Order: sequence, then C-alpha cells, then structure tokens
Amino acid sequence: MDKTAEQAIHDKLWQIVSPLVGGAVYESRPMTEVGYPFADFEDFLSNFTGTKNGILERIAADINLWDVEDKRKDVSQAGGSLFTQAMQLKEAFGYKISMRVSDSKIRVIQDRTVSPPIWRCMVHLEFDT
Repeated sequence: MDKTAEQAIHDKLWQIVSPLVGGAVYESRPMTEVGYPFADFEDFLSNFTGTKNGILERIAADINLWDVEDKRKDVSQAGGSLFTQAMQLKEAFGYKISMRVSDSKIRVIQDRTVSPPIWRCMVHLEFDT
C-alpha cells in the first residue's frame, strides 16, 4: 500500500470535510486571515496493540470546523455531517477501518479570543484498522 493507515484515514476525512467548508481545508490552523467557513486538521494519534495474529492499530483524528458568530447552526450541522459520514466509512485506500463511535466526540464552543467571537466545532474521531 502506498500510504500508512493514518495517512489513508487523513485523506478520506479530507474528502469528507472539503465540501462541508467550500474546499477551505488546511493541514494546520492558518496563521493569516482566511475566509469562513474553514476547517483545519489538528492532531492524529496512532496506538498499536500486538496480538497473536498481528498488530491492531487505533487512529484518532482531531478536526476543527470554524465559522462566524451568527453561523453556529452551520458549524453544528457540519460537525454532525462529518461525524455521520465518518461513521459510514468501511475502507480507506485499501485499509479496512471502522469508527469507534463510543470513543468519538463533537464539541461546539464559542471562541471569544477574537472580536467578534467565532464558532468552533471540534470533532474527535477514533478508528480501528
């Protein structure tokens, strides 16, 4: 396989997130002014468990969705859509995957460190490979 399981999941999530924010997806939080809505990938974490039949990998991904102060509903809907579509993933570039629903989370907060405040939806997704 050309990609690691972690990269394969990243790329599948990018495909899901991109239309939710009009293609404005970034590998990390932009340090310059960008338009809203947008998404950024925060962290990926891979944990490995050895078994007698090989290695099992659990991959966690943290993705942020951002929008302006009066678009809370849009941020919430985008986060819910990302969660639902990720839950339906069964394959990522040749890797069999399944989302660990009970370990995945959505959190919506208002970021008041900027003026005017903006909405941030933090989506934490965990997958088994």
